[in-house]
Amino acid sequence: MAVWIVDLTESDAVWIEAVARFLHPCFARFSPTWLPDHAACLGEVRESFEPERRSRVLVEDGQAVAWIGAFEDEHAWEIHPIAVAPGAQRNGYGLRLVDDVIELARAAGAVSVWAGTSDETGSTSFSALDLYANPAAAFGPWTAHPEYPVNFWFKTGFSLVGVLPDDEGLGKPGLHFARRIVEAR
Repeated sequence: MAVWIVDLTESDAVWIEAVARFLHPCFARFSPTWLPDHAACLGEVRESFEPERRSRVLVEDGQAVAWIGAFEDEHAWEIHPIAVAPGAQRNGYGLRLVDDVIELARAAGAVSVWAGTSDETGSTSFSALDLYANPAAAFGPWTAHPEYPVNFWFKTGFSLVGVLPDDEGLGKPGLHFARRIVEAR
Protein backbone atom coordinates (compact mmCIF):
# COMPACT_ATOMS: atom_id res chain seq x y z
CA MET A 1 0.00 0.00 0.00
CA ALA A 2 1.42 3.37 -1.05
CA VAL A 3 0.75 6.28 1.32
CA TRP A 4 1.99 9.83 0.89
CA ILE A 5 1.19 13.41 1.96
CA VAL A 6 1.10 16.28 -0.53
CA ASP A 7 -0.30 19.78 -0.87
CA LEU A 8 -3.97 19.75 -1.82
CA THR A 9 -4.42 22.36 -4.55
CA GLU A 10 -7.35 23.88 -6.40
CA SER A 11 -6.53 21.70 -9.42
CA ASP A 12 -7.00 18.44 -7.45
CA ALA A 13 -10.74 18.16 -8.20
CA VAL A 14 -11.06 14.42 -7.47
CA TRP A 15 -9.29 14.69 -4.11
CA ILE A 16 -11.22 17.85 -3.18
CA GLU A 17 -14.47 15.99 -3.79
CA ALA A 18 -13.26 12.98 -1.79
CA VAL A 19 -12.29 15.17 1.17
CA ALA A 20 -15.63 17.00 1.05
CA ARG A 21 -17.45 13.65 1.12
CA PHE A 22 -15.76 12.44 4.32
CA LEU A 23 -15.76 15.75 6.20
CA HIS A 24 -19.40 15.66 7.30
CA PRO A 25 -19.32 12.14 8.78
CA CYS A 26 -16.10 12.99 10.61
CA PHE A 27 -17.62 15.96 12.45
CA ALA A 28 -21.34 15.11 12.64
CA ARG A 29 -21.22 13.38 16.03
CA PHE A 30 -19.49 16.04 18.13
CA SER A 31 -19.97 19.20 15.99
CA PRO A 32 -23.37 18.61 14.39
CA THR A 33 -23.94 22.23 13.33
CA TRP A 34 -20.58 22.62 11.59
CA LEU A 35 -20.40 21.55 7.96
CA PRO A 36 -24.04 20.42 7.86
CA ASP A 37 -24.06 19.52 4.17
CA HIS A 38 -21.90 18.77 1.16
CA ALA A 39 -21.83 22.40 -0.03
CA ALA A 40 -20.48 23.55 3.35
CA CYS A 41 -17.83 20.82 3.24
CA LEU A 42 -16.72 21.87 -0.25
CA GLY A 43 -16.59 25.48 0.94
CA GLU A 44 -14.36 24.53 3.88
CA VAL A 45 -11.93 22.73 1.58
CA ARG A 46 -11.86 25.64 -0.87
CA GLU A 47 -11.19 28.13 1.95
CA SER A 48 -8.00 26.20 2.70
CA PHE A 49 -6.51 27.50 -0.56
CA GLU A 50 -6.56 31.12 0.65
CA PRO A 51 -3.29 33.00 1.27
CA GLU A 52 -1.43 32.10 4.47
CA ARG A 53 -3.22 28.77 4.64
CA ARG A 54 -1.88 25.26 4.09
CA SER A 55 -3.91 22.35 2.80
CA ARG A 56 -2.36 18.87 2.96
CA VAL A 57 -3.90 15.58 1.93
CA LEU A 58 -2.88 12.04 2.84
CA VAL A 59 -3.29 9.76 -0.13
CA GLU A 60 -3.54 5.97 0.10
CA ASP A 61 -3.20 4.07 -3.17
CA GLY A 62 -4.24 7.17 -5.11
CA GLN A 63 -7.28 7.93 -2.94
CA ALA A 64 -7.55 10.95 -0.61
CA VAL A 65 -8.33 9.47 2.83
CA ALA A 66 -7.22 12.20 5.27
CA TRP A 67 -6.87 15.97 5.21
CA ILE A 68 -5.45 18.74 7.35
CA GLY A 69 -5.64 22.49 7.02
CA ALA A 70 -3.46 25.03 8.79
CA PHE A 71 -3.32 28.78 9.22
CA GLU A 72 0.24 30.05 8.91
CA ASP A 73 1.42 32.61 11.45
CA GLU A 74 4.88 33.87 12.27
CA HIS A 75 5.06 32.21 15.69
CA ALA A 76 2.07 29.88 16.13
CA TRP A 77 0.33 27.92 13.39
CA GLU A 78 -3.28 26.79 13.89
CA ILE A 79 -4.40 23.37 12.70
CA HIS A 80 -7.91 23.67 11.30
CA PRO A 81 -9.40 21.29 10.44
CA ILE A 82 -8.17 17.72 10.45
CA ALA A 83 -10.23 14.75 9.31
CA VAL A 84 -9.63 11.11 8.45
CA ALA A 85 -12.21 9.21 6.40
CA PRO A 86 -14.15 6.87 8.71
CA GLY A 87 -12.88 3.74 6.94
CA ALA A 88 -9.26 4.90 7.25
CA GLN A 89 -9.29 5.88 10.93
CA ARG A 90 -7.07 4.19 13.53
CA ASN A 91 -4.20 3.77 11.06
CA GLY A 92 -2.08 6.65 12.35
CA TYR A 93 -2.99 8.91 9.44
CA GLY A 94 -4.10 11.79 11.66
CA LEU A 95 -0.82 11.58 13.58
CA ARG A 96 1.13 11.62 10.31
CA LEU A 97 -0.71 14.73 9.14
CA VAL A 98 -0.10 16.55 12.43
CA ASP A 99 3.59 15.64 12.28
CA ASP A 100 3.70 16.89 8.69
CA VAL A 101 2.21 20.29 9.62
CA ILE A 102 4.53 20.55 12.61
CA GLU A 103 7.54 20.05 10.33
CA LEU A 104 6.24 22.69 7.90
CA ALA A 105 5.63 25.13 10.76
CA ARG A 106 9.04 24.45 12.27
CA ALA A 107 10.73 24.98 8.88
CA ALA A 108 8.89 28.31 8.58
CA GLY A 109 10.23 29.42 11.98
CA ALA A 110 7.10 28.92 14.08
CA VAL A 111 7.57 27.98 17.75
CA SER A 112 4.20 26.37 18.44
CA VAL A 113 1.19 24.78 16.83
CA TRP A 114 -2.31 24.91 18.27
CA ALA A 115 -5.74 23.46 17.57
CA GLY A 116 -9.23 23.76 18.92
CA THR A 117 -12.15 21.41 19.24
CA SER A 118 -15.74 22.38 19.92
CA ASP A 119 -17.97 20.73 22.49
CA GLU A 120 -21.41 21.22 20.97
CA THR A 121 -22.83 18.00 22.42
CA GLY A 122 -21.97 18.09 26.13
CA SER A 123 -19.14 15.63 25.57
CA THR A 124 -16.83 17.15 28.19
CA SER A 125 -17.46 18.13 31.78
CA PHE A 126 -16.66 21.74 30.80
CA SER A 127 -20.07 22.06 29.13
CA ALA A 128 -21.80 21.66 32.51
CA LEU A 129 -19.83 24.49 34.14
CA ASP A 130 -20.27 28.24 34.22
CA LEU A 131 -16.76 28.93 32.98
CA TYR A 132 -17.13 32.66 33.60
CA ALA A 133 -17.63 32.26 37.36
CA ASN A 134 -14.23 30.72 38.16
CA PRO A 135 -12.32 29.64 35.05
CA ALA A 136 -9.26 28.40 36.92
CA ALA A 137 -11.37 25.99 39.00
CA ALA A 138 -12.62 24.34 35.81
CA PHE A 139 -9.10 23.09 35.15
CA GLY A 140 -9.29 20.68 38.05
CA PRO A 141 -10.21 17.12 37.16
CA TRP A 142 -12.34 17.02 34.05
CA THR A 143 -13.72 14.31 31.80
CA ALA A 144 -14.52 13.75 28.14
CA HIS A 145 -16.42 11.16 26.14
CA PRO A 146 -13.91 8.39 25.22
CA GLU A 147 -14.28 9.07 21.48
CA TYR A 148 -14.15 12.88 21.78
CA PRO A 149 -11.06 14.30 19.98
CA VAL A 150 -9.16 15.31 23.15
CA ASN A 151 -7.46 11.93 23.31
CA PHE A 152 -6.16 12.38 19.76
CA TRP A 153 -4.58 15.71 20.68
CA PHE A 154 -2.97 14.28 23.81
CA LYS A 155 -1.58 11.39 21.73
CA THR A 156 0.08 13.88 19.39
CA GLY A 157 1.85 15.63 22.28
CA PHE A 158 -0.49 18.59 22.63
CA SER A 159 -1.58 20.03 25.99
CA LEU A 160 -4.91 21.56 26.93
CA VAL A 161 -4.08 25.27 27.27
CA GLY A 162 -7.48 26.88 27.43
CA VAL A 163 -11.23 26.65 27.30
CA LEU A 164 -13.29 29.40 25.67
CA PRO A 165 -16.74 29.55 27.28
CA ASP A 166 -19.72 29.56 24.92
CA ASP A 167 -17.44 29.35 21.88
CA GLU A 168 -20.11 27.45 19.93
CA GLY A 169 -23.16 28.82 21.78
CA LEU A 170 -24.45 28.92 25.35
CA GLY A 171 -22.92 26.05 27.34
CA LYS A 172 -20.87 24.89 24.32
CA PRO A 173 -17.21 25.60 25.07
CA GLY A 174 -14.24 25.43 22.75
CA LEU A 175 -11.17 23.57 23.99
CA HIS A 176 -7.75 24.77 22.87
CA PHE A 177 -4.63 22.61 22.64
CA ALA A 178 -1.06 23.62 21.86
CA ARG A 179 2.35 22.07 21.43
CA ARG A 180 5.76 23.72 21.47
CA ILE A 181 7.72 22.57 18.42
CA VAL A 182 11.14 24.02 19.25
CA GLU A 183 13.35 23.44 22.27
CA ALA A 184 12.68 25.71 25.24
CA ARG A 185 15.48 28.09 26.12
